Amino acid sequence: MKTIFLGKNGIWIAVLFTGIVLVVAGLYQLALGLYGLPGSREAGPPTVGTQAGTTEPGTPPAKSPAGQAKNGERSEERKDLKAKHEFFVEYRLERDRTRSQQIDLLREIVNNQNSSEESRKEANRRLLAISQAIDTEMKIENLIRAENFKDAVAFVQEKSATIIVQTPALTPMDKNKLTDIAVRVTGLTPENIVVIPKV
Repeated sequence: MKTIFLGKNGIWIAVLFTGIVLVVAGLYQLALGLYGLPGSREAGPPTVGTQAGTTEPGTPPAKSPAGQAKNGERSEERKDLKAKHEFFVEYRLERDRTRSQQIDLLREIVNNQNSSEESRKEANRRLLAISQAIDTEMKIENLIRAENFKDAVAFVQEKSATIIVQTPALTPMDKNKLTDIAVRVTGLTPENIVVIPKV
């Protein structure tokens, strides 16, 4: 497939537009994960052994109602933990998908023989910035987990960073500790770092 030459200004307009679309899509996914929408979660498969009257001959007798309640509570707890864990997994997948699209577009500019030298340099600079952001995010997430938080995701840009931590609430001391980690790793000022608790 031939690459269509758009001209120096046209390429940067296309890159800018694509970047805006990808960031908006990522923020929309983040908002869905943080606040959710009615009916946005699908019901999971039924838990085995929770239906009444399904005992077959040769099987042990059914548990007492107290035992069934405990099993039901454990099942709900497992589903709740899974849902909490899924947000962080889905966020990382969406972030990686967005970055992959940005990288593909920038590589196309670099490899396009019709691109100007200035365009190629800027595309290479952006590729390097994305690579550094990926490395920085991984460091932040690992350091936060080392501080005994269950999970965390970070989204680092050139002038700001957003960190979402798996915890019901953050004390001022925790928030300062997490901000300090991000400041140390990114070199940004505390004012440009946002830390969000997420259950």
